Amino acid sequence: MNDLAQRMTANAIHSDPLHTTINTHQMGPMLVAMGKLSPKDLAQILATQKKLGIRFGEAALSLGLVNEDDIKTILAEQFSYTKTPAASSKLDHRLSALFQPDSRQAEALRNLRSELMLRYFNPKPHSSLTLISAEDAQGSALTAANLAVSFAQLGLRTLLVDTNLRAPQLNTVFNLPENLPGLSDWIANRTSVAPINIDAVRSLWVLPAGTRAPNPQELLSGKHYQELLDALTQGFDITLLSTAPMDSNRDAQIVAAQSGAALLLVRQHQTKTRTLSAICQRLRELGVRLLGSALLG
Repeated sequence: MNDLAQRMTANAIHSDPLHTTINTHQMGPMLVAMGKLSPKDLAQILATQKKLGIRFGEAALSLGLVNEDDIKTILAEQFSYTKTPAASSKLDHRLSALFQPDSRQAEALRNLRSELMLRYFNPKPHSSLTLISAEDAQGSALTAANLAVSFAQLGLRTLLVDTNLRAPQLNTVFNLPENLPGLSDWIANRTSVAPINIDAVRSLWVLPAGTRAPNPQELLSGKHYQELLDALTQGFDITLLSTAPMDSNRDAQIVAAQSGAALLLVRQHQTKTRTLSAICQRLRELGVRLLGSALLG
């Protein structure tokens, strides 16, 4: 809060009998600091709040001094939660954890997040987790993105890495330029890159796949990839690795073997039991810890 906002807030607070219950983390002073209210507005709202016995936000809305979006912004800040983006946002609107936080899909993601926290991440705060599907690159990447958003909404520093070096998916989901350097460029020492912070999602960073390389398996199998991954995970609470589906190549099992743990993403009424069983057996033979499976829908 700047000096002017502090002086305006202090003047408004001390001119009102309710000043003993106000602090800079409450809605009124925060709106003043944002330039949404003046000291005169604040005093008027507090008087209305006292007279009608309603909440501050309700009083401000009834006087027409703020709008619903202003209130949502402050609530998101107070509760350290991610505000739902505007309908004009260029992020993929299928990010239900972000755009439809009250939906059944978002609740299912929160349940999955809780299970993973209890069973895997809490004992190992810097562990990475590979997300693997038998088919459907787009669907599995979208699920990985939704799960990453869900973890970030806990205030955990979350990193989502697109290891699908053959057909990158996350650039489209997060509206990132298609030619943006990423993981492949870093592994190949073409250039140094850094994870990109997603402005609309508190605590979420994405490392795109980068330039489509002619040798993805060699890049992901190399020592340099493992060294980079180890260094990256140290800066985050949660690291999720989105992979290419296993119906056409074995890139995902290489990534899973490097991270040591995997969650299977299964397409309801589509993924065959025999296929899933073969994937599980292959991963176990590689020493990968299987945490379970999640339905894509």
